Amino acid sequence: MATYSSSDQEFALPTEPEELSKILERHGNSEIVINLENQNIDLALLRTASILQVRNRIGKSLTPDKNLIQAIEALDEAHTTFNLVSERYITWYSQLTGSPRIKLEVILEKEKLPPQIQKLKVFIHHIQDLVLTLSNYLDLESPKEFPALVEILGTQLAVRMVASAGDLSKLARMPSSTIQLLGAEKALFRHMSDGSPPPKHGFLYQHPNIKKSSPKDKGRNSRKLAAKVAIASKLDFYGEKSGYR
Repeated sequence: MATYSSSDQEFALPTEPEELSKILERHGNSEIVINLENQNIDLALLRTASILQVRNRIGKSLTPDKNLIQAIEALDEAHTTFNLVSERYITWYSQLTGSPRIKLEVILEKEKLPPQIQKLKVFIHHIQDLVLTLSNYLDLESPKEFPALVEILGTQLAVRMVASAGDLSKLARMPSSTIQLLGAEKALFRHMSDGSPPPKHGFLYQHPNIKKSSPKDKGRNSRKLAAKVAIASKLDFYGEKSGYR
């Protein structure tokens, strides 16, 4: 009979994979010793229990903020694709018609287009619909997950800061000095390697208060905003667990 030892006590090893997976999960951060008598443990049982344990951990790690992170990254990729395809569309139209380059909106309004670029027009409309759908999703769901951050930063910038940190729990543990430079990692490494001027802000530059600040005030205002973000992220993460939300 196979047993396991924990805290100097010995217990019988369950024969059901669900029960065994619970034991593995319960003692995941402690040391347990599985004792094999006559090596008669069912390895298939242990394998199934381990798979169940991993699935359970993956399920717990898929917090709602991970969905928002995927959405903001998909939105960024959609914007990149839109810009690339739009530039190709305008250039191709100009070459086919012999006309000077005109705005994308003007070309999209035209009913008669060369057949070579007709499908590009349809594709651009699909990307525009995708951008709108993702933006609406972020506007609707992000205030539910981190209302304090959204109140300070707005929906997309709030999600972008969480995505840059990794998740809300990591952002809540960061000091404001680190939060201030999220998104400016390349500039920071360049400063450390060749002595170029250090960055004053990263993604926080997208905030209206930072954009409209004078050059000499951008650094100070970024520090103030980063301090507010640090407090807001802690309220959103720890406040929910403590019942303050």
